[in-house]
Amino acid sequence: MSRIISIGTSVPTYGTRQSLILDFMRNAYDDELVSRKLNVLFHHSGISTRYSVISDFDIALKRHTLFNGSDILPKVEERLNVFKEYAVPLSIRAIQNAVEKIGITIANFGFTHLITVTCTGLYAPGIDAELIEHLNLPEDIFHTSVNFMGCNAAFHDLKLADMIARTDDDAKILIVCVELCTLHFQPKNNPDNLLSNTIFGDGAAAVIVTSDSFGIQHQYSGLVMNGFYSLLLSKGESLMGWNITPVNFEMVLDARVPDFIGNEINNILAKAGKKFNIQPEDINHWAIHPGGKKILDVIQKQLHLTDSDMQNSYKVLDEYGNMSSPTILFVLNEIGKAQLNADEHIFSVGFGPGLSIETSLFTYAE
Repeated sequence: MSRIISIGTSVPTYGTRQSLILDFMRNAYDDELVSRKLNVLFHHSGISTRYSVISDFDIALKRHTLFNGSDILPKVEERLNVFKEYAVPLSIRAIQNAVEKIGITIANFGFTHLITVTCTGLYAPGIDAELIEHLNLPEDIFHTSVNFMGCNAAFHDLKLADMIARTDDDAKILIVCVELCTLHFQPKNNPDNLLSNTIFGDGAAAVIVTSDSFGIQHQYSGLVMNGFYSLLLSKGESLMGWNITPVNFEMVLDARVPDFIGNEINNILAKAGKKFNIQPEDINHWAIHPGGKKILDVIQKQLHLTDSDMQNSYKVLDEYGNMSSPTILFVLNEIGKAQLNADEHIFSVGFGPGLSIETSLFTYAE
């Protein structure tokens, strides 16, 4: 078995209130009908603040990196150049946060594996190669990347880390998820873009995973990974996805996603519970990916969860918005701040393009 012994998070410098982002959006669209639509979406977003690596979205700052108010949008190459500038420093801050929490140093801990994740920027040599260089990780470290898998990509990383740790008791695995969603803004007047422009923000999270035996031996408390359950609901494949255009990575996010997930969530929980051999009443904590407020509202209603059950997901949505792949790790990090008791169970679920569902069951171990 494997366990998560630390989760670190980081967000960029520019945290902007939703009200100011709304002002930016109104100016960018310059359309009264769109402004009314945005007013409704922002008012019901459940988000107070979102973060970006660029200052463009706070119009009071009057500093522009990509979006200067002209009708000419930056090309995808320009956006990816900004990604290359900011993704690694943001990742390093999350890693530093993770190692500091357990009182280790990168140099002395001896990481053996590195897994990086993103769907908002691609280049080669990529984030993994840069992190190896900047952090002075071993040149022969196992390193790989999970790209373009969307909001539930962190589950794929955790599954890979779990497989590694189960076969190598001495494995010390570093996972990094970093997404700069805001770089792909465009004022396109369709429901997908309006919704995306309402909820997405930037952020990074780092996870340290070891074998369970290593955690016990070195007295690292954490989340034991009991298992994963995946489900591909191809009938929803048109509802969520990414398209690469000459301008940006364009998000496909259909407004029907919450209702679709709501109709499936009880079936998903039943199938996952059967695999994990656990009943809903035995779950102590719920880590639901905050893909949007309506998604959380629908899941809470369908699963008959309490406000306490959902508080961590709503909190992350409120303070950061949806950061794509790091977001579920922010939720798990919030759960970890509580005084957990040994053997408490955490059930986690995320959603991604396809429409793909990822679930996992963790147990807290001291």
